[in-house]
Amino acid sequence: MEDNEIVNLYWERQECAIEETRKKYGRNLLYVIRNILSCAQDVEECENDTYFGAWNAMPDARPGSLPAFLCRIAKNLAFKKYNYLAADKRNCDMEIAFDELEGVIGRQAVEYEIVAKQTADAINKFLENKKPLHRKIFVRRYYFYESVSGIAVYSGLSQSAVKSILFRLRRDLKKYLEKEELL
Repeated sequence: MEDNEIVNLYWERQECAIEETRKKYGRNLLYVIRNILSCAQDVEECENDTYFGAWNAMPDARPGSLPAFLCRIAKNLAFKKYNYLAADKRNCDMEIAFDELEGVIGRQAVEYEIVAKQTADAINKFLENKKPLHRKIFVRRYYFYESVSGIAVYSGLSQSAVKSILFRLRRDLKKYLEKEELL
């Protein structure tokens, strides 16, 4: 089913919209949520809350990109749950990713996704000029919070090569944002 058809089902308040969403995007949403939460029950709860959030949000807005819209809801809910459950506990992969970006755009902005549109546009523009594999590595690490070892498996590179690419990308991003006067 096409995205616009699924959105229309939400607008028509058809309950099958949720099942169609689950069929088409359930795996992607679970992937995002599992990279933030580790408990299977919390992941399932967050997935269901994502569909409920989409159900409640649709009458007020027609998303330009359904997968991005759903992913944002899922990430926000997963972060809320993570912060609630693990106030002082640490999910290593996610915390390390936050720590790596902290020196570039600030921990608060990363954690709560309150990155100014200008900064987000600048990051997108920065990534446009990078090799496709480097862009994918950056997105997997800092959008999906995937572990370095997971990215290494995905890319076929060694973990040290992935770490090196991420280090250079962060360094170059910082220079780019400074040049654009966004830091």
